[in-house]
Amino acid sequence: MIGQRAGQDRICRAVQKVVIGGIGTGGHYFPAAVTAVELERRGFEVCFLVRRGYQEESVARRYGLEVFSIRSRPFYGRSLIEKLLVVPALLQSVLKLNHLIRRSIGLGFGGFGSVPLCISCLMKRRPFYIFEPNRVPGRATRFFASRARRVFLGMPVVSPLRGRVLLTGIPIRHEFKSAKVTPAHNAGRRSVEILFYGGSQGARRLNDLALELQGSMPEDWQLTVIAGTRDYERVNRLKNARTRVVQFSERPWQDIGRADIVISRAGALAGYEIMILNKKVIFIPFPYAVDAHQRHNASYFAKVGRALVCAEDGLTAQQIRQAIDELLKTKSLKRTELARNAEKVIAGCLAKDIGNEEI
Repeated sequence: MIGQRAGQDRICRAVQKVVIGGIGTGGHYFPAAVTAVELERRGFEVCFLVRRGYQEESVARRYGLEVFSIRSRPFYGRSLIEKLLVVPALLQSVLKLNHLIRRSIGLGFGGFGSVPLCISCLMKRRPFYIFEPNRVPGRATRFFASRARRVFLGMPVVSPLRGRVLLTGIPIRHEFKSAKVTPAHNAGRRSVEILFYGGSQGARRLNDLALELQGSMPEDWQLTVIAGTRDYERVNRLKNARTRVVQFSERPWQDIGRADIVISRAGALAGYEIMILNKKVIFIPFPYAVDAHQRHNASYFAKVGRALVCAEDGLTAQQIRQAIDELLKTKSLKRTELARNAEKVIAGCLAKDIGNEEI
């Protein structure tokens, strides 16, 4: 115990802050926040980068994290005017970060939100790390990977990535690790619970499939549709008595835990969380995802768990019903083997690196 405390004190003296870039979607800021909490538990001082007024700020504050706002903006898939606005926002963010990063190390959780942090670390000659959740690394990850101290991977990548890589799994919220899994079909009740889980991208097409399916499904099937705020009113207006519609779930582990079948996009975090709960899943990859990364994510999940992959192009409610029937006939298998404590591996790696040298 004495040796452990001394090691922690040495770490705290070696680095004052870990600056974490968790800007983006839930697939960025939730793993970042979970890892930030673990780093604080180990004695690190953490600063969490946010955009003022965006969802990552409220999530960081909910976790009790110190926040620092910058003006990071997305580039790919944007209009020409939006792309032109990226440059001044990037310069302003880097200049604002330069003072903060002077005695810190960086930990970027992928995407455009990590770019200012990585540039600032390079300018100040500070070490930085990158976390990449997808099987096809994003452009920011590919550009900075060779310059990073280490790249942590949520899943095995499709093609080799330059730099030092470590497969850790994806940090997930502790509620998913402790969630009760009580599918209706397996709990002695007659109904079969099916959850449509659209996520932040491409929910509308999944909502349409749910509405098509509700008119032709067996009487013992019940649907829950997490429709998203933008499409909630339409879906709620068109649903029938056996369909429940919600705008957004703050406790997705409860809805997933109750479901017999989950129909979902194949974002890295959402897919990982579903598989951690050992669910039968139909993945419909978002066809416009950059570099088709959702398709590659889905193929990996299908290998490690009870999942089917359906391409969206030409997909019908009848085909969805056939896939559901196929999965319902699948016998229960042992729990899907995915890393459940990735945040501990990441934090332990940082502690080891920093403890072995004066940074």
